[in-house]
Amino acid sequence: MYFFNPKLPECKDFKEAYVQISEKLYGMIKVGAIDCLKEEELCEEFSAFDVPQILIFTENTSDDGERYRGEMKADKIINAAAKKMQSFVSSVNEANYNTFVDRDRMTKNKIILFTDKKATPTIYKALSKKHIDRLNFGEVKQAEASLLKQFGVTSFPTIIALTEPEDYKGEKYEGEMTVDQLSKWVSTYAYATPKKIEVTDF
Repeated sequence: MYFFNPKLPECKDFKEAYVQISEKLYGMIKVGAIDCLKEEELCEEFSAFDVPQILIFTENTSDDGERYRGEMKADKIINAAAKKMQSFVSSVNEANYNTFVDRDRMTKNKIILFTDKKATPTIYKALSKKHIDRLNFGEVKQAEASLLKQFGVTSFPTIIALTEPEDYKGEKYEGEMTVDQLSKWVSTYAYATPKKIEVTDF
């Protein structure tokens, strides 16, 4: 939440960065602004006496917010907000892959992100929360050479919806990494029944 006074030069200067933050976090993190000239009591309630000021809230309804004290730059603020997000993404490696696959095997499809980044992307965290009741999200790091080879992954990021997890097969996401397109693609698996395991009698 951004608290501001439209008459102050520093608030006017930050307007472009605020718009950039809102656009980049669209559909992932809620971004709002409060004009302290019009909403004086509300700003006092949050102890926003000096502006511009940013408070970052978690999903906890009783959270009073944490004041952001870093540089007033869009990328820095976005990173700070992303760190506060809840994540329901499992770390997947060769040792626990089968455990990940077996969890909710017949009720939830699995989505795996193969990444060369240390931190889980904001968009992926947001999707893991949105579809927590219908999908299991996993993340495989670049160092997991065996899993990368099994799935034929050669570039990052790569997102695969597992269709035959026991055979390391799935459908690769080919669209743009935008929240609207990726969310639409993920939703098709959220409402699809996982493929049954075929048992062969010998």
